[in-house]
Amino acid sequence: MRKINRFVCASSIALISCVAPFSLAAESSAQSIDELTRQWLETEQQKSRLISRWQDDKPLAEQRLELLRAEKKQLTELLAKRESKGDAVDQKREELVRQQSELESEQAETEALVTTLATRLDAFKPMLPPPLQSTWDNAAGDDSNNQLRLQLARLSSLKEFNERVTLHSMRLKPDNSPEDVLVRQLYLGASQAWFSSADGSYAGTGSVSDGEWVWRFRSDVDAGQILRAIAIAEKQSPAQTLSLPVSSVSAKGDVAP
Repeated sequence: MRKINRFVCASSIALISCVAPFSLAAESSAQSIDELTRQWLETEQQKSRLISRWQDDKPLAEQRLELLRAEKKQLTELLAKRESKGDAVDQKREELVRQQSELESEQAETEALVTTLATRLDAFKPMLPPPLQSTWDNAAGDDSNNQLRLQLARLSSLKEFNERVTLHSMRLKPDNSPEDVLVRQLYLGASQAWFSSADGSYAGTGSVSDGEWVWRFRSDVDAGQILRAIAIAEKQSPAQTLSLPVSSVSAKGDVAP
C-alpha cells in the first residue's frame, strides 16, 4: 500500500511539472490507478475473509486461497501495466465464486457419504470376530477426528483379516462350567473360526448367528485336529491335510454344522 501511495505521489508531482496539453492524459492515468487500487483493496478484503474460515475447513480454504492468489497476481500485473481491466477482473471473480460453490457442494456430498458408510459399518461390527472388533475400536480411538480416514481404516483391516489365517487366544465360558477356559483360536478369514483348550478338553466353532458373532462348544469337533491346524499355522508342524467342520448360516440366521 505504501508503494502505491508513493507511486500516486510521484504521479502527482509529475502532473504539476507537465505542460497543459498533457494534463488530461495524466489525470486519466491517475484515475485508472485509483480504480486498480480500489480493486486491489477489495481483493485483499476478500482474502482476509477466506483466511478467517481456515480453521473450520482447512483443506477447502487452502484451495480457495490458491485461487485468490492467482487473482491477486493478475491484478498486480494489471496495476504494473497501468491498464484498466475492470470487466475482466469481475468476470474472473465470478468464476472463482462459482468454483468455490462447487467445492463446498462436493464436500457436503462427501460428508454425507462418509456418515452413511460409518452407520453401516457400525451395524456390521457385532458380526465380526472379536480380534477384528478390537482393531476397529482401537482405530476409532486413534483417529476419531477424521471420519473418512477412520472408515477407510476399518475397511482395510477387514480386508486384511479376511485374506489370512489368524491365531488368537481368549477366555470362553462353557455352558456347564462355573469358570472360564483359556482357548486357542484359529480364524479362517472373518467368517469362520475354531477353538480348543490346550489339553483338548474343550473345543468348538465360531461364526455369525442372528447378526452377531457366536462361540459354540461342540462335542463333535475333534480338538486334536484344531490343535494340529494351529501348530501348522505357527509353523511348528509340517503341512498336512486336515478336516475341520465348517459352519454355514441358514436363511433364518441359524448356524448349522
